[in-house]
Amino acid sequence: MNRAIGTIYRKEMKDMLRDKRALIAIVSYVFGFPLMFAFLFYLMSDDRAPDVKSTIAIDGMAQAPGLVAYLERAGFAITGTESEPVPTSLPEGADALVVLPDDYAARLRDGKQARVWVYVDETSRTAAERGMKASEALLAYNQQIATVRLVARGVPTGLMAPMQISTGDVSKASFINKVMGNMMMLLFTLAPFVVGLSVALDALAGERERQSLASLMVLPVSSATITIGKWAMVASFGLIGTMATMTVNLIALSLLPADLLPFTLKVTPPGMMLALLQLVTLCMFVASLQLVVSIHAKSFKEGQTYMSMMMMVPAIVGYAKIYGESKLPAFVNYLPIFSDMESLGSIFFSGVVDIQLTAAAMTAGLLGTALCLSLTIKRLSSEHMLAEA
Repeated sequence: MNRAIGTIYRKEMKDMLRDKRALIAIVSYVFGFPLMFAFLFYLMSDDRAPDVKSTIAIDGMAQAPGLVAYLERAGFAITGTESEPVPTSLPEGADALVVLPDDYAARLRDGKQARVWVYVDETSRTAAERGMKASEALLAYNQQIATVRLVARGVPTGLMAPMQISTGDVSKASFINKVMGNMMMLLFTLAPFVVGLSVALDALAGERERQSLASLMVLPVSSATITIGKWAMVASFGLIGTMATMTVNLIALSLLPADLLPFTLKVTPPGMMLALLQLVTLCMFVASLQLVVSIHAKSFKEGQTYMSMMMMVPAIVGYAKIYGESKLPAFVNYLPIFSDMESLGSIFFSGVVDIQLTAAAMTAGLLGTALCLSLTIKRLSSEHMLAEA
């Protein structure tokens, strides 16, 4: 039986290696997505040099020497300007525009409140962040003036701020880190689905359409031998594509400048070994699942329709993981695809191996493989299948 399986496996591999669709699927997925992610990281990166000071343009700068000195000490570049009553744009080269009222100095001297307008441009992430820094600096200067006034009047500053609040982040990763990391893991988990789609369809649905499956079924080999031989071929293609995808992406990420990446890779040799084993079981499961779909299709075109519908499931699961993780119950992380993404994310981005998640992912893959293979063997050995083939 092992020899027969090997013969079928080699025959299927030779046929599929001649299939341009399968090779194009591997090459386009392996090299296309790293380019897309590199472009996304470039768009998310700071488009200005980190050593360039943020610039604040001040209308009425002459009457606020204290504010100017404070902002310069805070690291801002200050320029004077004259703005319209209601500005519609920032002065050229400015990250924020501060408009002081004409009686700013008099009201400040008399201890009265002065309305100060701060205009920012939030059309890009970088511009919004620089504008926010300018607003925060003005709020800090406002707090400093209030503190000086309280001290001058003999009022303890603690009366105005009874609590000193400090904040800390206990999350393992920031939101953008988590989202982009999950997208990268979704890329790895989708690889066997995309790469193995064409060969899985051709292995059964394609042969049924060409009426060559009947010739194979009348040979003195069992349905299990045929199924396992074809499944091993589809799993091999999925594994090759997945390993190539992971290798190319990790190499590309290591070559990118650190300031372009919204996350940090923390891959350890033991973690990499577990990740490889986990991806092997995932490829085994996906290959068996694709054969179940393929064997129920009477033609390659019909199989494409079924396979497209099936592809929606891991995509929906992946995006639910990315954008709705906080709303999902804890047990979801131990389901297929969810557990793969969570476990791989922990391995690659935190450097921590979660044994429970990894075991759950591998167990789900092995059980799913056994179930799908049994369904395919049962379908292939039925008399109806021989009549339809």
